[in-house]
Amino acid sequence: MDKNRLNILLVDNDEDEYILTRNLLSDIEGFEFKLDWIATYEEALETIVLNQHDVCLIDYRLGQQSGIDLLREAMARDCQAPLILLTGYGSHEVDLEAMRAGAADYLVKGQVDAPLLERSIRYAVEQKRMEEVLRQAHDELETWFDERTTELSKANELLKEEIAERQRLEKRVQDSLRRRARQVQTVTEVAQEIAATPNLDVLFRQVVNLVQERFGYYHAHVYTLEDGDLVMQEGTGDAGRKIKESGHKIPLAAKRSLVARAAQTGEPILVPNVYQEQRWLPNPLLPETKSELAAPIKLGSVVLGVLDVQNDKVGSLDEEDQILMMGLCGQIAIAINNRRLEARRQEAEEAQRKLVEELDAFAYTVGHNLRDTLALIIGYADLLKEEARLPDELQEYLNAIARNGRKMTTVIEELELLAGVRKAKVELKPLNMPRIIAEVRQRLAYLIEEYQAEITVSEYWPVAYGHKPWVEEVWANYLSNALKYSGRPPRIQLGATERSDGMIRFWVRDNGPGLTKEEQAQLFTEFTRLSQNRAGGYGLGLSIVRRIVNKFGGEIGCESEVGQGSVFYFTLPSVAKAQES
Repeated sequence: MDKNRLNILLVDNDEDEYILTRNLLSDIEGFEFKLDWIATYEEALETIVLNQHDVCLIDYRLGQQSGIDLLREAMARDCQAPLILLTGYGSHEVDLEAMRAGAADYLVKGQVDAPLLERSIRYAVEQKRMEEVLRQAHDELETWFDERTTELSKANELLKEEIAERQRLEKRVQDSLRRRARQVQTVTEVAQEIAATPNLDVLFRQVVNLVQERFGYYHAHVYTLEDGDLVMQEGTGDAGRKIKESGHKIPLAAKRSLVARAAQTGEPILVPNVYQEQRWLPNPLLPETKSELAAPIKLGSVVLGVLDVQNDKVGSLDEEDQILMMGLCGQIAIAINNRRLEARRQEAEEAQRKLVEELDAFAYTVGHNLRDTLALIIGYADLLKEEARLPDELQEYLNAIARNGRKMTTVIEELELLAGVRKAKVELKPLNMPRIIAEVRQRLAYLIEEYQAEITVSEYWPVAYGHKPWVEEVWANYLSNALKYSGRPPRIQLGATERSDGMIRFWVRDNGPGLTKEEQAQLFTEFTRLSQNRAGGYGLGLSIVRRIVNKFGGEIGCESEVGQGSVFYFTLPSVAKAQES
């Protein structure tokens, strides 16, 4: 390449730029050039990669694609000529991007004169030449290095053999580590599959089949410890099926059994060659057994069973298998324990369900019969009061009979409601709370009049979702308690507050003596009496309140301080929250 005679390629879609560039090159003294002009991106790329030009001038704007794109693609296709980017305006970001893309230089149109263009072209060409010189020097250095390397390799043949031997050892170690990693991964996968099994029968089948398949053992079977015997629960293949069908079991105290020995000691028993073990007991259904490993299935220090694996090659079971099987046995022990606990839980739930059904039926039957009997007792007591002219002392006895009969009727009704709330399914609807409260006040009018109570009802009642008859019982319980245990006369406030979580808090505030923390903790428990003064009060009624409100997804509570009165509240979902759910 003659540095004073150059082939130059201009890539620009503007012919005026071509004429301008040609004129600038003509103004350069002592410089001969041949300027080729291409206007399209595709043609320019095909021309540049032919490497027939000494330098290429590339405009930044080339239609839909840019000069930066052309730079990158040309460099990717091993362009040998230096590339100079022409931009329409000075931009530091574009300049940096051009240099990162492989540009030798960049020039701003409108600021280029003949000397600047000459200097840029000569700089680019010289830089390319220096790169070629450096490349050749690098090639020569690499050749020299190769020669020296060959000499060193010949001089150190013994060292190479030693390195090769070391590499073979490292490979064996790596192979062993990879095998161990695969085994650990397999144990993890097996443990995960075992953990997902639904019951013990499936669990045992999964254990033996997965262990045999994943580790390639000749045979695997599992025992559980039941009343002093190791009972075979599952085994692989036809042999395992026949052993299981025979009801095979091994006494825990057996002297000639690897399985029994593992269960007795709680430690794994590994026998690489069973023919050298005096305590090994052969099984005619497994004639190919050559080595055996019995691993105890333990939960803490308690042995639940034994996992026994066998192979058909002497020495094919080793300490790695022992470590892996012991890790797996820990998972199996947890799975067995979980399945047994779950079975017991289900049995307890079923027993509880049957008991609840029986108690509900009993409560209905007894309640129905007692209600009729009490109605007769109360009726006769009232009749005697009116018709029989008895002394005042006997009249008081009749009053006590009638009064206690009515209390018993109330208890029966509460018990029936308590049972009904537990099992009934009701449709929740928007509640007209002012109407419900009005009906409750009418229902308790005799108490309100008896205690000369002052009741203030809020005017603001946001709409909540619930079941009207049950919500009426909640208000009736809260209001009757407030009437009985407030100050004299009772001053009671009823209201509601909307919460940010979409629940509405309904409350009853009284002017009673207040409750201690200990009394508040016992409020909503069935049949709990707070004191002798409240023997007929908060117990069963508030437990009904708790069950009703919980049925609606709400909560109940009491805020109280001794001497400051109490606020009993319950929450129900608002219409908006109920529609969301």
